[in-house]
Formats: sequence, C-alpha cells, structure tokens
Amino acid sequence: MSPPAPAAPPPAPPEETLRRRLMGALVLRLAVATLLLGGTLLFAVDGSRGYSAFTPASLIALITATYAISGLSAGLLASGATRGLAWAQLAFDLLLTTGLTYLSGAAGSVFTILYGVVILNAAFTVGPAGARVVAVGALGLYLGLGYAVARGLLPPPPDQNPRPYQLEAHELGFALFSNVVALLSVAGLAGGLASRLARTGGELRRAEASASRLARLNDDIVRSLSAGLLTLDAEGVIQTANPAAGELLGAAPEALVGRPVLELLPLPPELDDRDTEERSDVEAHRVDGSSFPAGYTRSPLWGADGAVSGTLVIFQDLTEIRSLREQAERAERLAALGRLASALAHEIRNPLGSISGSVQIVAEVPELHEEDRHLLDLVLSETERLNELVTTMLDLSKPARPRPSRVDLVALARDLVAMARGDTTLGRVRVEVVAEREPLEAWVDRDRVRQLLWNLLKNAIQASPTEGEVTIRLDPEEGGVALSVVDQGAGIPQATREHLFDMFYSRRDHGMGIGLALVKQIVDMHAGTIEVGDGPDGGAAFRVWLPGAPAEAKPAGDGVPPGGEPEGAEEVEQDSVPRDSDPREADRAPRGSA
Repeated sequence: MSPPAPAAPPPAPPEETLRRRLMGALVLRLAVATLLLGGTLLFAVDGSRGYSAFTPASLIALITATYAISGLSAGLLASGATRGLAWAQLAFDLLLTTGLTYLSGAAGSVFTILYGVVILNAAFTVGPAGARVVAVGALGLYLGLGYAVARGLLPPPPDQNPRPYQLEAHELGFALFSNVVALLSVAGLAGGLASRLARTGGELRRAEASASRLARLNDDIVRSLSAGLLTLDAEGVIQTANPAAGELLGAAPEALVGRPVLELLPLPPELDDRDTEERSDVEAHRVDGSSFPAGYTRSPLWGADGAVSGTLVIFQDLTEIRSLREQAERAERLAALGRLASALAHEIRNPLGSISGSVQIVAEVPELHEEDRHLLDLVLSETERLNELVTTMLDLSKPARPRPSRVDLVALARDLVAMARGDTTLGRVRVEVVAEREPLEAWVDRDRVRQLLWNLLKNAIQASPTEGEVTIRLDPEEGGVALSVVDQGAGIPQATREHLFDMFYSRRDHGMGIGLALVKQIVDMHAGTIEVGDGPDGGAAFRVWLPGAPAEAKPAGDGVPPGGEPEGAEEVEQDSVPRDSDPREADRAPRGSA
C-alpha cells in the first residue's frame, strides 16, 4: 500500500484578494505610523532643542518616508502591480520597525513587538512561506541591531539617554532571547493561521465555483427543456418561466411572471394530497387569445427546508400528438374497412352479377312495356352503383402500388371534361380547363390520378349552382405540377376542413364520405400534397401537388392520351355527348361521396 500523498500547499490568494489585503496593510501602516511615530516624536522633542535634535529629526524622516512609500504603493496598486509590491512593502515595514527600534532603545525597545505585526501581515498577504522568510529577516535585523549597538559598532542616538542602550550581559541576553522566542512563536502561529485561512479560502472558492457551475447547469437545463416549465406561488401566480413556456404561450418568459396561471392554463383545483403528482390535458390559451391542446404535469415544489413552497407545472403542446393519434385511429378504421370490404366483395358482387344479368335478359323481351323497361333500367343503374361502391371500398382498404408513367395532366383533364358531359346526374355546369402550357407532364399512375381528378370534378360540379362554372387549373411548379379544382358553390366552413378527408365523413345527407378519402389516399401514395381553400368567387378550391416527370424517364407503354379539344370552356349538358365506352372506369367514386 503506497503512503498517502503529502498535503498540497495552500494556493496563493488570487490577485483581487491580494490587492484588497495590500490596501488594508497600507491603511494600517499609515495609522500605525501616525500614532506611534507621531506619539514618539512628541515625547522625544526637547523644548530647548526643538525638532532639530537627532531623534526628532529621524522620526520626522521615518514619518515622511512612510507617507511617501504609502502613496507610491497606492499608485502601483491602482496600476495592477501586486506580488512584487507586497514584498517591497514588507521589506519597508521591516526597515521602518528596525529604525523605530533603534531610536527607542535598540535590543531593549518596546517596539520590537512590531516585528510580530510585520510577520502577521506577511502571513496574510504572501502566505505561510512568505511569513517564514519575513521572520528570518526580522530576526536578522533585530539580532544585528542588538549586536551592533552592544559592540559599539552603532552608537546610540546622541540626544538619547545612553542607559537603555548599555545593558548588562544578562540583561542583553534575556532581551534577545525573549524577543527571538516571541518572534519565532509569532511566525509559527502566523504561518499556521495563514495556511488554514488559505485552505479555507480555497475550499470556499471551490465551493462557490461548484455552486456557480451547478446554478449555470440548472439554468442550462431549464433553458434547454422542450417542454414549458412554470413555478407558481401558493396563490397560483407565475414566479418563473423557461423559454419553452414563453414560446408555447406566445410571450417572453419575463412577461409571464406575475400573471395568474389560470389565465393561460385552466388547471383544475389542486388535490388535497399535495404529495400526489397530477397529469391531465387542458385547452391552453396563448397571450394573443388563441388556444391549443396541452398536456401538463403538476407537482408540489419543495424547498430546501422540506416545506412546500409552491407548485411546479410542466406542459407541452399536444397538437402533433393528437394529429398522430387521429391518424392512427384513421388507419385502424381503414384496416377494419379492409376486412369488411374483403368480405363484402365476395358476398355482394356475385349476387349483383346474377341480378344484373337477369335484368338484362328480361329487358331484351320485345313485349316489355316502357314503364317496366324504365324500372329495369333503374335496377341496372343501382346495381352498377353498388358495384362501384364495393370497388371503391376495396381500393381504399387494399391500395395497390402505383405504376407511375409520364402523364399529360392537361390532356387527362380535357378527357374527363368530355366524359362529364355524358353524366346525366351532373346537370348543366360550365367546366373550364386552364393550363399555362401544354403538354404538362407528371410522373403518376394514370388510372389513379384519373380517379382523383374525376372525384374532385364531380364534387365541384355537384356543389356548384345551376349554370355555374368549375375551373380546372394546371400550373408547373418546381419539381411538380399544381392541379386546382375551383367551384362557385357555398364553400367549405373552416371548422369542417380538418375532417374533410376522414373516412365516412360527408357534408351531404346522402354522401358516403368515401370519395375524398380516396382522393387523399391517391395523393399520399404519390408523395403529393392536397390543400383546401376558398375560391375567388366564394366557393371551394382543392389544390393538389403531384411530382413532375423526370427528364430521363421513358414513356410507359400505355402512352399519353391525345391533347383533346382546344383549351377553353366546356359545357356539361345532359345527353349532349355519349358517355365514354367504359363509364365504370371513370365513375368509380360513388355519387355524393363527399
């Protein structure tokens, strides 16, 4: 086992602390010089000789030197000098004490106690090691002064009584011994006290630095939280708020302090058991009056004394979480619909085929009355409608992977406008195709986008008034094509827009709520976007963005449909143009689907 490492020497005081100590020593020196030297000067003045005698003149010189050195030291301290100045002041203090000792009895002077004061000053300014150096210097000066006077090398002051300077051998020995022991004791005591003070000061500085680091870390943690953090007093008034709380509530954190929390977070009354942590959801209110769903956690705020000093509230915006939850619920409904649609496809399509075939056979009977033939046509029409409904539900429940190719959306839109003329349920509505250029190609699944555009077009026609107008606008955008369908109907209220693409959500009495859900699904499978806004004439505007055709892409085998009729307004009239050869392909969305 290795021996313990020796204790590290106490650290030197920092510059600012040393500067304060030197200034204190400077003030103390001036006070001592004024009192002791001035008092000694008064006693040393002989009325017959005045201040011209040796001792008074020497005391005046010491006082003058003390004030001059103190003034110079103050100037050097102001300029930033510390360590070298400290040693210079200590050296001057030793010389000043030695001079006063010589003028007041040499080895037997009462002012030898000032050597101890200088040693103490050294211990608290330059540390224990410096105190030992000063103690050695003080002993050397004192012993040298006593030896020089005793041996006659330094005569006593000519105007002083020579008796105190002419000590017997035993008197001189006792004076030297007692003063040396006193100085050594003071040096040891001062060094120990200075070491302990230095270590205590170092520990205090480390504790302060640690507390400062912890405070900064705490501030950094609170500032970095993504959730809002509020502290409340017993009355529910906000005391502190982190930046995230200010961002969520729409105000600077400082502006939230002092406000009742119920103005922003309508928290329920606190539980009787204050040790309980509470979690719940509320509708939070921003400073500007808007609101958002928020989830919060409320718990008591404990002080250092173990008492509850307030309440801690952590909250976050649940808008995105609720959106994800709604998407998960929508996906769950779609999965349930898929299971239902798979079962219905087999249970409904076979009877529908039998019914349709039987009705067509009966309809070919020549003797059939017109009224009966009309009824059979209705049966065929409704059978076709049921078949389309089953097909759409299958598309929603089990969407096939899109097969993208180059598709001219302008030509596709013109084809659908021509097809809409033959739909007897859509009435007389003008449909205008507006394109910045032609062709305008996108990289999409032709059949899927045809179904998407047909659903939007049919909904727009059904929402428009008689003799109204629907505009299909196509514009190139960076990386894709923007397709807009605008009607002149009553528009869509803002409150219902977020549910517009939900499954089974319909604003019409007989709508199934499937058509727009299918539109959203087709847009998503192409990595596109769809938005709902207001048209220029007060109607609704559906805007779809689809990816454009890449330059290196090769045309698919099915090719691109011809350009169709020239750009302009097309009028959808009853029975004006025969329906396309396969109406079921175009009209796969159920009537009144959204």
